[in-house]
Amino acid sequence: MTYILPRSTVPLPRQLNLTQFIQTVLVGLTGISGTLVRPKWQVIPPKQPDIDINWLAFGILSSTPDANAYLGVDSFNRQTSQRHEDLEISCSIYGPEALDVACLIRDGFQMPPNLEGLRSANMGFVEVSRALHIPDLINERWVNRYEMTIHLRREIQRVYPILTILSATGQIHTVLGNEEYLLDWETQT
Repeated sequence: MTYILPRSTVPLPRQLNLTQFIQTVLVGLTGISGTLVRPKWQVIPPKQPDIDINWLAFGILSSTPDANAYLGVDSFNRQTSQRHEDLEISCSIYGPEALDVACLIRDGFQMPPNLEGLRSANMGFVEVSRALHIPDLINERWVNRYEMTIHLRREIQRVYPILTILSATGQIHTVLGNEEYLLDWETQT
């Protein structure tokens, strides 16, 4: 049995992967340094910042695809797959102004210029959950923490190396009645 892998996928801006792209969005919305906007669940977690520093950790909790992908042919006669998925992103926000940072994220997604970056990545904003205050007790000190979830929707497009009749070249062998025909075939694209 032969399986077909996509030849190409529409990439995210600047060739970033999904986690890197989400990090750039959160850095842009909060103004917090990129070194303090961290992916959750790292293999080797970095040292936790001091209690008086605002920082956040984020992670993709789920990716829920729509029921069926659209299958079609693009303008270059290539077989394409297109689907939408909902992304659920968990944010843990720490520091003395953790609630203010949560509000920056919530309100920042409402500003049309901030949504341009999402649109450039075939994404859209759906909603932000309420911010829950869930402080941590670490070494006899309360660390201020808010938890919230961001919901985004994105479109994924993939191109598969399947020839259509319009993109095919070669020979066609057919039998009509008792006559055999061999035709050279080349399309003009």
